Amino acid sequence: MKKLLVTGCNGQLGREINKKYAGRDDIELINTDVDELDITNIDEVTKLMEEVKPYAIINCAAHTAVDKCEVDGDNAYKINAIGPRNLSIAATKVGAKMVHISTDYVFAGDGTEPYTEFDQVNPKSMYGRTKLAGEEFVKQFADKYFIIRTAWLYGDGKNFVKTMLGLSEKYDEINVVCDQVGSPTSTAVLADIIDELVWTDNYG
Repeated sequence: MKKLLVTGCNGQLGREINKKYAGRDDIELINTDVDELDITNIDEVTKLMEEVKPYAIINCAAHTAVDKCEVDGDNAYKINAIGPRNLSIAATKVGAKMVHISTDYVFAGDGTEPYTEFDQVNPKSMYGRTKLAGEEFVKQFADKYFIIRTAWLYGDGKNFVKTMLGLSEKYDEINVVCDQVGSPTSTAVLADIIDELVWTDNYG
């Protein structure tokens, strides 16, 4: 039986991963959130990984409140950068694969066409900078890793798509910011992609 350890299990993606693997007798999910595991504490992370010895760590934990990150930079850096670093060190120690969820905010956001993984990163926000630092730590410390940059997740939880659908039921006209371009991403689709990757050696 393969053990998959999920951080941030109560978020939209964490809940979707649980749905994805529900009823599978060949997979054991070890769910953690901030109450079960402080990813910013290297000793706590190492202790749990050595006890569990997971096949893979799926890191869905993040400080994702973009505006709050600007005024809470230290905490954002701990969660978005030091956390992935600690998980990567522990993953290497126990031979686990590391699946790290990152963001399109690592780019400047002023492109004229869709970004690819080969485009130059240039984050403009504290959120983007801390998430990029997390990516760099994963690359530095994890032997076997997948970094997935995603955007505008919608699934089981509060999100932009649900907000717009809710407003459309109440109002004939909606006023909303129109200076952002993004790709709303279904957590169900993203969970499928994670499942496709995690059993392979297609790292990077």
